[in-house]
Amino acid sequence: MLRDGHWTGRGSILADGQSRGQPVECEVDVLRDEKGVTVTGQWRQAERNDRDVSVRVAGNEVGTYTLAVRLNGETLQGTAKLDSPPNLGLLWNDAGSVHATFALFEVAGGFGFRGFVRDGTRVFTWEMAMSMRPGPAHGGNVVSLPRRRR
Repeated sequence: MLRDGHWTGRGSILADGQSRGQPVECEVDVLRDEKGVTVTGQWRQAERNDRDVSVRVAGNEVGTYTLAVRLNGETLQGTAKLDSPPNLGLLWNDAGSVHATFALFEVAGGFGFRGFVRDGTRVFTWEMAMSMRPGPAHGGNVVSLPRRRR
């Protein structure tokens, strides 16, 4: 679903029992190769340090996809159905203490990404709108410069 390029996302994460979500943002680069898709970048949550995120998506022999996710040192693996809507996935860690679900769907100008995470006894829900950040434009004597990162 996500094309190669630089994607930005904005959304929120809400812990069970909270009435207001915390803002989250991400910037990721998507790159396809002959064996799958790699997504790498940064995840920002209010009042926390940036977290590195890396996702590897590869097709498997049963028609679904195998996922490997690293987020700030935590490793999750999982499976997903990503060929047609609804695009759904399930992730877990080796210890079985973290479980996450997600849905990926088209919205105006990009994609919506939402899900649930259970970390021990805590439950979170999150949602994010993802849009592709345009690259530099070239043509004749016109050049656009990329915006600076904050």
